[in-house]
Amino acid sequence: MSEDIRVLVVDDSEFFAEMTAGTLAEDHGMESHWATGADEAMDVLADAEIDCIVSDYEMPGPDGLELMAMVRAEHGEVPFILLTGRGTEEIASEAISAGVDDYILKLEVVEDQQYQQLANRIESAVDQQRTQRRYELLVDNTPDVVTQVEHDGTIVAANPAMADLAGVDRDSLRGADLTEQFPETGESWLTAGQAVLETGESRTFESELDGRHFHNIVVPVDIRTERDTFQLIARDVTERTERARELKRKNERLDRFASMVSHDLKGPLDIASMNAKLLGEEFEEPPEQLEAIQRSHDRMDRLIDDVLTLARQGDTVDDPVATTVGAAAEKVWPYVDADATDLVVETDAEIMADDARLQELLSNLFRNAITHGDADTVRVGTFASGSGDGRDETALAFYVADDGTGIPEDEYQTVFETGFSTAGDGTGFGLAIVQQIADAHGWTVEVGESEANGARFDVTGVEPA
Repeated sequence: MSEDIRVLVVDDSEFFAEMTAGTLAEDHGMESHWATGADEAMDVLADAEIDCIVSDYEMPGPDGLELMAMVRAEHGEVPFILLTGRGTEEIASEAISAGVDDYILKLEVVEDQQYQQLANRIESAVDQQRTQRRYELLVDNTPDVVTQVEHDGTIVAANPAMADLAGVDRDSLRGADLTEQFPETGESWLTAGQAVLETGESRTFESELDGRHFHNIVVPVDIRTERDTFQLIARDVTERTERARELKRKNERLDRFASMVSHDLKGPLDIASMNAKLLGEEFEEPPEQLEAIQRSHDRMDRLIDDVLTLARQGDTVDDPVATTVGAAAEKVWPYVDADATDLVVETDAEIMADDARLQELLSNLFRNAITHGDADTVRVGTFASGSGDGRDETALAFYVADDGTGIPEDEYQTVFETGFSTAGDGTGFGLAIVQQIADAHGWTVEVGESEANGARFDVTGVEPA
């Protein structure tokens, strides 16, 4: 970093100024300039870009602090390191109050023949200044509202986005009262800011302003100092909020529609099934056509149930709870009609999930293994899904594997499509439901070949409890 630092050394001793500048250039690779007084230093600054000034405190004419005031009046916040031969508390206090970036005794510089300590201080001051400038550039150009506010609500600084939101120019916001500038939401912003100054912990919350929705982050900046301030970052999330609300409304309408359709179809289907059963009792041996009718009724019943399930499983899981994968598998297994198949649970791991929907996912994978794969054994287990490819190393995954006939590799991408089925009486919704439940949790589900040459479904991206 030293190679791209331009430093100006100012000292009324020409020998000291030239020697210091030369050492910083030769031993530390800095582009160095030197001057013997404040006026000469201002001339250098007029002709060259300087990243840091190292100045003696006691000089004829303007002293070091007066030079700093001159520099900042004409050239802005150039990092300034003050050198002094007398390390008194009075001088140190005056230097700090004036706003110098660092303060160092001349004797410490001279005793360090390589000037390493001074070089380190220069690098640190310049690095902080450049970081601050990058931050200011980011704040000035972000569409988010960013402001720094004192404990009493006085606005210390505000970015252009906040000025636009207030409908005033940026300079007029400095020193203004937050609650007066934003009567609708200023009080909630200030209350949150005062709370974070009390606790030292950041807060997030939502608010509304002029019909717009904002996601707010409030963090403490200066705590337990003479000037307690907090920073507010408010992001306009109106479009996202409206999309979420519209999606919720659509899902509610879909759920009502699915329930209505299910009810309207189930009634006539139940009557048809009952009459087919009564008709079958009229025969000692029911005719083949009647059995085909009953099979069709059963398939329609499963189809209605699957459509209703598919309509209800897509909502995002907002409140997952700690759920044991093995317990969920064992709870749902008795309802899968798997008399000739064994379940082997190889995990006691807990994950964060919607318990009911996890059971629905597992039951559909179990039915797939038994109905379509003719499996004798179904295994359920977990493994760590983190790796060096950018995945979360703490993430878990669980699997359902069987020893059945498996799934052809060329069908791996299509098995989750709605309506896809290899069985004549299948509804084609089972694996689509699995996919939808996984998506609702933020998981990824993939199919492959098990160690027993059957099918294996891996569900990754799972949060451990």
